[in-house]
Amino acid sequence: MDSLQQFREQLNKIDTELISLLSERFKVIQSISLYKKDYDIPVMQPDRVQEVKSRCSQLGAALDLSEDFVTHLYDLIIREACRIEDRIINENKK
Repeated sequence: MDSLQQFREQLNKIDTELISLLSERFKVIQSISLYKKDYDIPVMQPDRVQEVKSRCSQLGAALDLSEDFVTHLYDLIIREACRIEDRIINENKK
């Protein structure tokens, strides 16, 4: 039988992967921000936000994750993405 410590080590490994993937996602957001800045595209793209939330909710449902959980998770991710985009787009804009 696995000890509690072994389960915790598994979780720690998964958490490391999650954080790494989020960091990678936000690096892509930085590139998107520069593109939006260069082409004067608004930060908020409501259709894209809805598309991402819908797609991820479906993915989550297929993996037995609560739709409410996935929606809240992506609310946080999108909020952070918008914060990053705002910061980058508004840099040197005074």
